[in-house]
Amino acid sequence: MRDVSNPQHAVTKAVIFDLGGVLIDLHSNEARRELIEKYGIRSQSYDRLARSSFASNPKSITELAMIGKAETSDYLGTFLQECGIKDAAAIRANRLSVLGRERTNVFKIAKQLKQAGLICCIFTNTIALHWEKLSSRREYPSLWDFDHVFASHLIACAKPEKTAFSFIANALKIRMSECLLIDDSPLNVDGAKAVGWRALLFGDAAKLPQDISSLVGV
Repeated sequence: MRDVSNPQHAVTKAVIFDLGGVLIDLHSNEARRELIEKYGIRSQSYDRLARSSFASNPKSITELAMIGKAETSDYLGTFLQECGIKDAAAIRANRLSVLGRERTNVFKIAKQLKQAGLICCIFTNTIALHWEKLSSRREYPSLWDFDHVFASHLIACAKPEKTAFSFIANALKIRMSECLLIDDSPLNVDGAKAVGWRALLFGDAAKLPQDISSLVGV
């Protein structure tokens, strides 16, 4: 358990988990390959449309969808336009196939942190199309055990932008320094640290408890 009387252990009040690539499996590479090999999209076109780094302007259709500035129809239509084979239903299915199953071992860690008295949240860069599937309690029952679930397209800001990290801290009514991000994107981890968050780059679920314990004392 966390010793809250120890200032070193009392720094972190909330652990914020990324969703895709941390709490659930992602199949981005497989989906990319299918669009290129089966539906004739050029690799350069796919990479341009799927860019989600928020590092340059104009924003990609994926980035616009992630902050709620592009509808699902616009998102799918843009991918469809770049494909040689125009199969709208198949493109939709492909974009949904990116989402995989829950990682029960990581959810178990989050449950332990919550039982230890920490606020446990999810902050995901996502789009409305994916949110339709993620919102299914049948497919993703463990998502709703968290204290808060923040979806970028609903709050109109996304990682690694500073406004996104500020939004989360303000919503939780805690300081930036009291937030710990667990994310599989080095860009997001660096962005979190740059604004005063603590952050861990997720790589191995087996090592995650040890990494967290070194920061929050659980």
